[in-house]
Amino acid sequence: MNRRNGHGYRMPAFQSRHPNGDERSGINYRRIPWGRRLPPPRDVAILQERANKLVKYLLVKDQTKIPIKRSDMLKDVIQEYDEYFPEIIERASYALEKMFRVNLKEIDKQSSLYILISTRESSAGILGSTKDTPKLGLLMVILSVIFMNGNKASEAVIWEVLRKLGLHPGVRHSLFGEVRKLITDEFVKQKYLEYKRVPNSRPPEYEFFWGLRSYHETSKMKVLKFACKVQKKDPKDWAAQYREAVEMEVQAAAVAVAEAEARAE
Repeated sequence: MNRRNGHGYRMPAFQSRHPNGDERSGINYRRIPWGRRLPPPRDVAILQERANKLVKYLLVKDQTKIPIKRSDMLKDVIQEYDEYFPEIIERASYALEKMFRVNLKEIDKQSSLYILISTRESSAGILGSTKDTPKLGLLMVILSVIFMNGNKASEAVIWEVLRKLGLHPGVRHSLFGEVRKLITDEFVKQKYLEYKRVPNSRPPEYEFFWGLRSYHETSKMKVLKFACKVQKKDPKDWAAQYREAVEMEVQAAAVAVAEAEARAE
C-alpha cells in the first residue's frame, strides 16, 4: 500500500525485516519462521536409491528381532528426504515382499515401531530362523501358558511350568543362558512378551502378557494347537480358548482382505 505526501506524490510503502524474523510492511506483519526448509525436489532415482538402502538396513536391523523405530530409519537412511517417507517406505515394502518374501508391518502406531514378518508359512510363524528353534519352543510354551490362563499369567505360574522343564531362575542353561534375563528382558525388548508389575503389590509381583509382535507373528489358534499337541488333547477340549482363537482368526482374515484391497488400489 502506497501513501501520498503533502504534494500528491505516491511514496513507496515502508518495508523492513524485524530482527525476530517478521517482515514489516506498514503496520502489517507476516511471520517467516526460522529453521523451516523446503524439501529437496522429488527425484525418483534418488527416492528408489533410499528405498534400496532402507531394505538393506531393515534386513540387518531385524536380525536382533527388536522392533525398528521410524525415527531411526529417518536418521540413518532417509535423512533430508523425510518429506517423502511414505513413498520411500512403500517402495522398500514392495522390494521386501517380492525379493525376500517378508512384509514390513507397523505394530505400534503411537511409537511408530516396525517389524519384518516372513510370508512363508511355518509351523509357528514366529522367530523366523531355524537357529532359534530352542528359543521358539520356550517362547511358545510361555505364550500358551499365558493364553490358557486368560491372556495373562503371573510370574509364579510361568516359573512353575518352566521348573517342570528343568529351567530355574538364576541357573544358567546351556541353550538359553540366563533364562530370567531371556524372558524378562530379551523377549520383552523384542515385543514378544509384556512384563508388568501388578499394581499395588507388596512385595512386587509381576505378570506376563502377549507382546505386540506375537500377535503379528503367530495366532492364538496356532498356540492352542501347540498346547494341545504337547498335552495330547483336541483344541475343542478348551471350549472358551477355542472360541477366542476362532474369533481372532476371523478378525485376522478380515484385516488381510482389507490390506490386500488397499494395496490393489
